[in-house]
This record gives sequence, C-alpha cells and structure tokens, in this order.
Amino acid sequence: MQNTLSVRHLSKNYGATHALTDLDISVKKGDVYGILGPNGSGKTTALGIVLGVTNATKGSYSWFDQGSSNYLRKKIGSLLDKPNFYPHLNGFDNLKLTADIKDLKHPEINKKLELAGIIKHAKRKFHTYSTGMRQRLAIAAALLGKPEVLVLDEPTNGLDPEGIADVRELILTIARDGITVIMASHLLDEVQKVCSHVAVLKHGKKLFEGHVQSLLSGNDGIEIGADNLDQLSSALAGYEGVDRIDRKSHTCLVKLKPGYKSSELSAFLITNGINITHFAQNKGNLEQEFLHLLSGSGD
Repeated sequence: MQNTLSVRHLSKNYGATHALTDLDISVKKGDVYGILGPNGSGKTTALGIVLGVTNATKGSYSWFDQGSSNYLRKKIGSLLDKPNFYPHLNGFDNLKLTADIKDLKHPEINKKLELAGIIKHAKRKFHTYSTGMRQRLAIAAALLGKPEVLVLDEPTNGLDPEGIADVRELILTIARDGITVIMASHLLDEVQKVCSHVAVLKHGKKLFEGHVQSLLSGNDGIEIGADNLDQLSSALAGYEGVDRIDRKSHTCLVKLKPGYKSSELSAFLITNGINITHFAQNKGNLEQEFLHLLSGSGD
C-alpha cells in the first residue's frame, strides 16, 4: 500500500531545546492517523516541518513516496492555526477568495460547505460564526481543490462538547470519502474515537506507533477487589502470570502475561485465602495506556 507520508530520523532543535528527536512515522493511504502527546511534545513542530512551514535540523520526509516538492503539497489540505478569515465577508465569499488565492478553477465551494455542515450559514458574516462554525469553515477551505490528504492540528481545541462531536463526525465523513487524515491532538478520547492509527510523542520522542486497537489490546485487564487490599496486592505480586499491577483506591487493576487466563488467577487467589469481592474484565482505554507510556518513558 502506498505511503501518504514517510518521516525518517526527523529532528528539530531550537538552540539547546530539542523539539523533535529522530522521529520516524509512516502514514498509509486511507489512514486516520493521530499524533498524540501532551503540550510541548513536538506535534505541531512535526506537522510544520512536513508542510514546509519550518525546516528540520536533520532527517527527511516524503509525500506519496515522491519527495517533498511544492507540487506534491498541492495535494494536501491543512489547518495548522486558528481559523483566520475576513470578518465582514460571509462564509461563501471567504471560501471564494481562498479558492482564488489557490488558483482553483472549479473549487466546488457549495459542496465543501455542505460537507462541513454549514451550507445554511454560507451567507452569514464570518464574525457572527461560533467557534465550531469557524472551525468547520476552515476545514471546508482546506478541502478546496480535492486534496488527497488533510492535515489538522488540534482540530477540536477550544470547542464545546457539541462542537467537538460535530468536528469528529466531519473528520469521519471525510475519511469515508477516501481522504487520508493526519491530526495532532492531546485529547485522548478524540484519538480513540476517530483514529485508526496513532503515534505517541513525549518531549519530541516517539514512544509508540501502530494501530489504536493494538495499543488498547495490551491494556485490557482485570479489576479485582478484596476485603483486604494489602493481602490482595501481596498475593498478586506472587503470581507468575501477572505482568502489571495498578493499585487503585478500592481495587487492583491487573494485566496478565500472554497465555495466562483470568480463571486461573481467581483460583490462585482463592487458594491463597483472598476473599474476592469484585472480579471483572476491564475494557482497555487509551487514557490508561497513554499514561502508562508517559510514566515509563524515563523522562
């Protein structure tokens, strides 16, 4: 399958500050690819480099397995900054001006406004738009010219819950139309709900890359409660099949090593005199695994 974006050993230094360090990622055609990390992790720096906004200190990147020319960037729609349009022009005229600047002959403005869900607001002045409407207009502008890939930096930042849901559904609709989406976000829930693949960054270093489900599959665990949590923790520590124990206020979340079964663990605990009060499979979520990755990165 064709690579939409390949990044190899990408680094960016600002004096003594290492914004990116030896970053490798690969985005395939059709992916909804999330770059996930806390503020200051290098997400925006990475996107700025591959979009030609800033230069790398070292390393390389390639779009569509063909390099990084300005011609190839015409196949890319992007939204890196906050939506910035003329406040006293309406939505349609702002997109028309954007199309003229890009020298697009058939921009299909109404179609993009409809896709973004704001066609009914096309004649309203931009300064009357809500934050969510402004974001959707900016995404509509990025889709002018039929790009093959859409790059978004924190697309739901600053939105209320309704606005977040609207933008989420818009991204999924765009992906269903066959456009590859690359989005940077610090919002775990949005990446889990929208993305097929994810790279996790901290201090400019990649901690993980792969399918979102592969990140989650290793996080399924067993939530166990007992009359005496200290005794439970001690018993769990003595079981060879336990890979990880996260002690909570009233329970322990246990991850088993491959090949070990929950039924075997419960039998072990009962045999060792543990009075189990709660024993349930815990469905993995990105927040738990993300925090585990960050805590174990050594920085």
